[in-house]
Amino acid sequence: MESFLSSMGLGGGDVATLAIHDAATGLLLAFILGQLAAWLYVYTHEGLSYSRAFVQSIILLTVILSLGMMIIGNNIAIAFGLIGALAVIRFRNILKDTRDTAFIFFTLVTGLATGTQRYPLAVLGAVVFCIVCLYLHWTQFGSRRTGDGFMRFRLSIDDVEQGVLQEIFRRYCRATWIVSQRYHENKQAEMAYRLDMRNPSNADELVREIHGIDGISNVSFVLQEEQGEV
Repeated sequence: MESFLSSMGLGGGDVATLAIHDAATGLLLAFILGQLAAWLYVYTHEGLSYSRAFVQSIILLTVILSLGMMIIGNNIAIAFGLIGALAVIRFRNILKDTRDTAFIFFTLVTGLATGTQRYPLAVLGAVVFCIVCLYLHWTQFGSRRTGDGFMRFRLSIDDVEQGVLQEIFRRYCRATWIVSQRYHENKQAEMAYRLDMRNPSNADELVREIHGIDGISNVSFVLQEEQGEV
């Protein structure tokens, strides 16, 4: 019977026993890599759902899972016991950003690697993960910044030359569309344009030039910005 239990990893042999200095090395490496992931998350975070508790959880989960793997070792009984204990816990915090899930998975995988003494693989994985995150952050990969803007103003039909207005639009915009135009009895008109900006950072200059044309007043401009989910 004991031989059967030992073959199944249920015995109390020394197979799962880990030296203190090896355990300390694994936990220290898990803390360092978790800290690296946490700093990377803080540096590259751009959403509105930032949480200090989540940043600390990145470090804590890496260390906890590493310790858990050391405790389990090759013992199936401990593994099932740990799974049962975790099943009792109810995690009610819903991740609002799918990118946060990637960091959670990174902490889990790093904890597994350090807890099973696969240190080179843990370091290599952390380096690759950091490089990919920095690349996505610096290149703004996946962003859709089309430069769409909406401009509304009032103009005097007799005083404003359409050629001057269109020339300004051509310098700052790739394309323009008239959304609406409303005419009044005093030869005043309210115009609304949708603009495809060449460079959204030049919106202030565009507004100043349009406002500087004689016969144009009440200039308002709205630039569509990329929105983050709350």
